[in-house]
Amino acid sequence: MIFFVESSAISYCPVCGEPLSYRDSCVRIMRLEGGMKRRFLIRRLKCSNCGRLHRELPDCLVPYKHYASEVISGVLDGIITPEDEDSADYPCEMTMRRWHCWLEANRLRIDGYLKSTGYRLLGFSTELLESQVSLLDKLRSSRPEWLETLLRFLYNSGGFLVHI
Repeated sequence: MIFFVESSAISYCPVCGEPLSYRDSCVRIMRLEGGMKRRFLIRRLKCSNCGRLHRELPDCLVPYKHYASEVISGVLDGIITPEDEDSADYPCEMTMRRWHCWLEANRLRIDGYLKSTGYRLLGFSTELLESQVSLLDKLRSSRPEWLETLLRFLYNSGGFLVHI
């Protein structure tokens, strides 16, 4: 079974801000806990100005990762562990460790994006920029779908995370 993913909203290039137009589609496989897989038909969009290609990912997919965002956030929050009988080696312990390293490697970048946007777009004071408060930790504790929210915000605003 293949799920077709399409948005009704006009998409804009996160690099230059120009409208994106449909180019083609590609299949993306999403792995779930326990080794199950789902296939998605993902639209690829091309920027009319800078010519870059962008994939239109649903919230359940994480850029450059094969597992569902729910599984990744479950691992990062300690809900899914290597000792879980449900996971049955999918994802494996090494993959779980890599995800923890990925989040830690991007922690400062994420907080910087969140604080910068709060200051520039939402009108918060410079105290936010200088504070030692981790907005990532606040987001993680405030909602179960924190990873989906973070990724949508980050990538749609032209940001990116380094992948390990």
